[in-house]
Amino acid sequence: MIQWGSIPTYIAQRPLFSIPQIPYAPVQMPSIFQYNPFGTMNLPAYNVPAIAPTPQGISSWSNPFSGWFNFSWPNFSNFKMPTFNFSNTWNKIKTTTSNWYNSAKKTVSNTWTKVSNFASKIISKARQYLGFNEKDNSYKKFTNGRTEAWCADFATYVARESGANIPHFSGVSQILAWGRKNNRFSTSAKPGDLIIFKGTNSKGKQVSHTGIVTRVENGKVYTIEGNTSDKVAERSYSLRDNRITGYVSAA
Repeated sequence: MIQWGSIPTYIAQRPLFSIPQIPYAPVQMPSIFQYNPFGTMNLPAYNVPAIAPTPQGISSWSNPFSGWFNFSWPNFSNFKMPTFNFSNTWNKIKTTTSNWYNSAKKTVSNTWTKVSNFASKIISKARQYLGFNEKDNSYKKFTNGRTEAWCADFATYVARESGANIPHFSGVSQILAWGRKNNRFSTSAKPGDLIIFKGTNSKGKQVSHTGIVTRVENGKVYTIEGNTSDKVAERSYSLRDNRITGYVSAA
């Protein structure tokens, strides 16, 4: 039996043999993130191992997270807020709005002047023909010599003679259809318009009548009509008269 006390000191203090301490070269595990060389991450009382031992042994390991937090805040010291010249912008808006308003006002003014001038012409022309009648066949001036119901002939003849771009119609239904097709039909009357009436004859058939509006006042519409009592004459109606279908602007 071996007594430990009889063993030479150098043997008793060391194992009979030991595993050679072979240093390892640092090993970097392939990674798609291409980390920087790991540093040391120490937790209380522990050294956290990384991927591979370093030449210094297991007391020093690499920290895989050291490169993840290496960042700095952007430098905002040279940043400047963009500047806006609201005064110029507002002036442009005012100028554009003013130009649009003036253009619209001019258009309305020109349109109204045109309508007003046309109304004066057509009313003046219509007055020239007051008294034309069927007894002496003077009404045939408006029908081109034809014998027919001639209120539409009269209205469109005078309108065209006053400069209106409206076809010559012999039927009131044609005037109404033309007005609706060309956005010229309205239920509000104004001087120079062609008034459209509806009615029923003795056989129950729908018939119509037309004339030229001369003025609108005090709840009444005043007209000059052809083929009313077989002649050209002036008439007036309440604006609420249910025989009135509407009005066509020939201007």
